[in-house]
Formats: sequence, structure tokens, C-alpha cells
Amino acid sequence: MHARTAADRLAAVLAKTPREHDRVVFVGRSSGLFIDNGKYAFLHAQRHAPHLRTAFMTFEPAPAKALRAHGLPAFCFTDAEGPAELARAGIVVSDDFWWRIKTTAPDCTKGAFMVQLWHGIPLKAIGFPEIRSSVNMNPQKAEELTRGYSGYDAVLSTSPFFCEKAFSRAFAADRFWNLGYPRNDALLRAPDRNDMLNVDGALYADLVRARKNGDRLVFYMPTFRDTGGNALSAGALDPRAMAAFAQAKGIQFVCKFHPYEDTRFVSTLPHFRFCDAHTDPYPLLQLADLLITDYSSIYFDFLLTGKPVLFFPYDLEDYVTRNRELLFDYDSITPGPKVRDTPGLQAAMLALLDGNDPFLKPRRTLARLAFAHQDAGSGQRLVDALTAVSRELGRAAPSTNS
Repeated sequence: MHARTAADRLAAVLAKTPREHDRVVFVGRSSGLFIDNGKYAFLHAQRHAPHLRTAFMTFEPAPAKALRAHGLPAFCFTDAEGPAELARAGIVVSDDFWWRIKTTAPDCTKGAFMVQLWHGIPLKAIGFPEIRSSVNMNPQKAEELTRGYSGYDAVLSTSPFFCEKAFSRAFAADRFWNLGYPRNDALLRAPDRNDMLNVDGALYADLVRARKNGDRLVFYMPTFRDTGGNALSAGALDPRAMAAFAQAKGIQFVCKFHPYEDTRFVSTLPHFRFCDAHTDPYPLLQLADLLITDYSSIYFDFLLTGKPVLFFPYDLEDYVTRNRELLFDYDSITPGPKVRDTPGLQAAMLALLDGNDPFLKPRRTLARLAFAHQDAGSGQRLVDALTAVSRELGRAAPSTNS
């Protein structure tokens, strides 16, 4: 009875809520985190597209309340008016699909123009290639992923190459926009006040001071494992040994784990720091002298800085057989040294930081493949595309919710 009553209430809301062509709702990643492309697309629209009536939607009250406290329009879907707020949107923009398979919010988006920004150029299999893979797949997961990767009017891409090789194969969509990622604008310009929302401000200030004092900054940003675990739990990364090495060499070593990591890490070791996994790392990453990663899309973004990348595939064989298949040959798509343990990390870090960088040309070649635009204009290109869609919707006959 309760479920039918809730469904009846939702149907009543949708029946009396016409969609508005110039209203754009940005859905926060996962439970509504203010990070990644959703954050920066929303902020750019707020700054430069007053003709679009934008709002940011979360699934927990606190993030929405924090945004409103800074004068930004935001709401929580679970608020009394949340479903109606979403139902009015002519355009709905998200950068993952958690909310589409874990909440009832999709019932409020029927008839809206759906845009998927995604959250990274894929190295590992995503979407329909992942569904067809025999690695870590089962019928229930395949069904959820099929729903998550389907039903879009437009999907954001970064270049024709990756549109052909990855995005168009992963998503079911009518259009693919090679416009670049709004979050990368933050790598190529100084952050403003709103860029710093949901950023670890204390860590940022510490790192700015450290750079002024001559320290070099190294970020370790791995992806998550579907089967769990990380370099710390596997023993591949020794925090004490790395902290002692970093202190001796004038390095600040910063670990930023994937938002899907449940563990909250804390370090009291000097020169070995953690950035909260649920915060936005991009303003901090702009300060980095070197990035260390494994199979994360973050290294594609970091190519835009021109700085070196070090790869730490300590569990490569296990990862590709138990977690995800890769879309590309690992060695050919990763322009940097590969190491498997802490001593290897230390030696490779020092060589790259001291200027022994034989991978500069391959990084530039891959950057040209990965990004059709290597500038800080991705947010504006996306806003222009959303504006064009809004005009299309405005010229069409008024839509009704179904």
C-alpha cells in the first residue's frame, strides 16, 4: 500500500508539472557529490549562462544546503519539493548513473533531454563492452549497467578518437559531443571562490606553502577495484618508507583515493598526506609536479598540464582478470615508467622530478588523441551546446510529463 501511495503521489506531481525548456538540473555524482564535470559544468553555467535557469541536485540534504549557503541554487531530491523541481527540468545533466539505477529520480526525468558528461576517458572497459566481458560480470550487474548506459540524448566526449574507440561503443545515445571536460578547465586556470567549494582548503593552503618553500608535490590517484582493496592493503605501497623518502627528498606525497573507496584514511606521517576521497582534487592537482596512477582516467586529464606521469600497476594481472578488461593495450596507452613496489616508485619519482623524462613526446602525442581542444574552454563549449538544446526545446511544441 505504501509503495502504491508513493507512486500515486509521484504520478500526481508529474501530471501537473510542465517541463521548462530553459531549466537545467545538474545531478551530483554518486549520492550528489559536488565534484568532477557536474560541478564545473554547473558553475560555468552559473557564471556565464544567465539565460539558462540552472540548479544542482543532490540526494543528501547537507551538500545542497552548503551550496545554497554560498548563494548557489541547489536542492535535495528527497526534499518535499525535490521531485517537482526535477520534473520541471527540460534538460538533465549528470556525470554518472548511480542515481538512475539506485533511486526513483528517473521517474521524474521522462521527457527531459538527458545529457551524460561521464567522469573520465576510459582505459578500462565501461558500458556495453564491459557488459559483454566475461570479467566480473553477472546477469543482475549486466541488467543494471544496461539501464545505466542507455537512454541518453547526448554524451560528452573529448575527441573524435575516443568517441569512436570508447564513448560511442559504451553508451546508447543519439549525439556525441567532442567538447572536452569542464573539470579540466580547473587544471588550466587559477581557481576562484566557487571552484574551491568541496575542496580540502587546509590541504590546498599547506601545499601552496610547501611549494613556496621548495618542496615538490607528488599526487597518487588510483582507481577503485571492483573486488576491493588498494595498494596500502595489498602492501605494495609502504607509507612509512614513502614518508621517510619524501621527507629526505623534499617531496609532499599526497594520496587521493577514488570516491567509491569506503575507507577514510588519516596519516600522521610527515610528508605523507591524504586528500578526502569525496572532495574535489582538481584545484590541488593543478599544483602537482608529478602524478602517479594505475588504470584511472585521471592521467588523461593530467596530460594537459604537460607534466610527467608515473604508472603503478602493482596488480595488473589480477586487475584485468578479476576486475575489468582494458580497452587498450596497457603499455601502448600509458606514456610513463611502470613500477610495482615502493622502491620502484621512489626511484622513478626521483628520476622524473629531476628532469629525466623520456616520455614527454609520447605524452604530447596521446594528449592530441585524447583532447580535440587543449584549453580552458570546455565549460563554455558545453554551455553553448546546452543553450542550443534549450532553443530546440523551446521551438518544439510544449511537452508534457508522462
